[in-house]
Amino acid sequence: MKKIDLLKKIEEAKIKQKAGNSLEANQIFQALLKTNNNSFDLLYAYGLFCRDLKNFKLAKKVFFNLINKFPSSINSYILLAEILKFENKFKDAERVLLNAIKIDPNHGDLLYNFSLLYFALRNFDYALVYIDKAIKLSINNDIYKLLKSEIYINKSNFDEALYILNDLNDNRIKKDNNKEIRINILLAKAFLKKRKYEEAEILLLKLIKKYPGLELAYLNLSIIYNDKNQLSKSIRILKKGIELSPHFIPFYKNLASFYRNSGQLELAIETNLFIISRNKFDFNSFYELSGIYDFKNHKNELNFLLNIKLDNLNPYSKIYAAFAISNLLHKEGKFKESAEYLKIANDESLKYKKSDLSLKIKHTEFYRTLKIKNLNNEYYKNSSNYVFIVGMPRSGSTLLENILSLNSDVTDMGEVNFLEESIKEAKDFEDVYDLYEKKVVNQFKSSIIYTDKSLFNYMYCPIIYNFFPKAKIINCTRNPLDNILSIYRANFLNQSFSFSLPDISSLYLHYFETMEEYKINYGESIYDYYYEDLIENPNNVITGILKWLDWDWDEKYLSPHQNKRNVRTASSAQIRKKFYSSSIGIWKEYKELLEPAIEIIKTNKLLGEMIST
Repeated sequence: MKKIDLLKKIEEAKIKQKAGNSLEANQIFQALLKTNNNSFDLLYAYGLFCRDLKNFKLAKKVFFNLINKFPSSINSYILLAEILKFENKFKDAERVLLNAIKIDPNHGDLLYNFSLLYFALRNFDYALVYIDKAIKLSINNDIYKLLKSEIYINKSNFDEALYILNDLNDNRIKKDNNKEIRINILLAKAFLKKRKYEEAEILLLKLIKKYPGLELAYLNLSIIYNDKNQLSKSIRILKKGIELSPHFIPFYKNLASFYRNSGQLELAIETNLFIISRNKFDFNSFYELSGIYDFKNHKNELNFLLNIKLDNLNPYSKIYAAFAISNLLHKEGKFKESAEYLKIANDESLKYKKSDLSLKIKHTEFYRTLKIKNLNNEYYKNSSNYVFIVGMPRSGSTLLENILSLNSDVTDMGEVNFLEESIKEAKDFEDVYDLYEKKVVNQFKSSIIYTDKSLFNYMYCPIIYNFFPKAKIINCTRNPLDNILSIYRANFLNQSFSFSLPDISSLYLHYFETMEEYKINYGESIYDYYYEDLIENPNNVITGILKWLDWDWDEKYLSPHQNKRNVRTASSAQIRKKFYSSSIGIWKEYKELLEPAIEIIKTNKLLGEMIST
């Protein structure tokens, strides 16, 4: 068949497919393949046809064949890698792209797809390297720039992202609806991350007015309202989105998370089970369920999880599946097996995210050695409004904030990053207080007392003491090994030190020694709260904390599990229970796993005594 006739028949098949006549289109392709199976144009079109029909097995076979016959055709590699990525076979996709880049290292779309791959793996540094190379080759490609802005947002480089997006917004082609939507969705996301909620909300509402079925607009609105502590509004907007688009799974993911954080655990379980019923490979939902459900009425789902071959999963799924299995084994008292999966999950995480231990220690040391001049602190008289809850993660801080927030005069701000942001923004430390207060006023309603539970604020005790002189600092402490184990079990994606037991232990040691020094220097502002003491004798411990805060006693403080507030930490499910002691001393069940931690902790005499009792 002449090439011109072949191309006409291929176009005819495409028209049939577009009209919904896939069967007729396939008949045309099959007839052509009998006599033209070495035609690049035919094989390429047929591969796309199979992909569009989600016949990935056949599509992969076609693209493998294309690569073998026409190894210089880069698009065949890209399309094959896209399918592999969709199937969560990220390593295979990476290998395909690496083979392609050996052939053409300066192919813009190939570099773009490398960036997309690493973005999906949350390796944003690699993603940025490749998209920069792509943009250098094609400086006017808006699609490349949009991906770069999204990478910046995920790296918390919000101003850089906004610069790109505003430039694209000013120069975009008005008729390009898809580009307009993506630009504005990303602008709203950047504003949301910067806590400029009004700007984000205005953008999203405008998009919904123009594009009433736009799923991402509803999804991001729900996040805005949740961040503003308007939980009922968040859930309402998600349900409206579900009415419009009942098959859009991200709606259900947010809904499940909001239910869990608000203590509506039955609804959280029901929603996560629904997600799994639509995609049994959604291991994030398995992980969510592993903390709040025992699968007693869903044995098939449990068996699927427990028998999954982890090495066949992409890294993200492998991590969540391993953490989920570890949690379930822990609940059954199978601690040795739990430890094995725990190590798999954290070791896999470390492959893709370098530990931030050295950065945290370096940061702490900067403020620890900082020389601050004596100031006239009367200017900061309103700092008595603030209670800073500091310590290591998983030290009982969420339970403490749950207790304190039972006071009707308290606004619990949770893990806001206001202090660190204010310090970075300040031209002089004397500006920190005003910047901090402005952030509080902008996001939270007026209150007599605010609790700030950003735990790593322990690094900034010298700043708090000097520039918030009437503020209170409560230092949360717990048995070191219970604390270290709990961090290791928590899957803290944004705290990469948490994937390494030696690094968790080294940071714990540094934190402890830093706070011992701060208690000598700023003792009148710091109160030590011991998690174990609270569990064993809540009446005495809570009475002591309230007395130190100069608050009146009330029996309600003994029932923090009845607090209906929204909690967005790893402890959101546990704090719905009454005081329980099952986690005290649990480290002994993981003693073999914790040997590296024990050796590090024992280098400090006081900590060594704590773990020997």
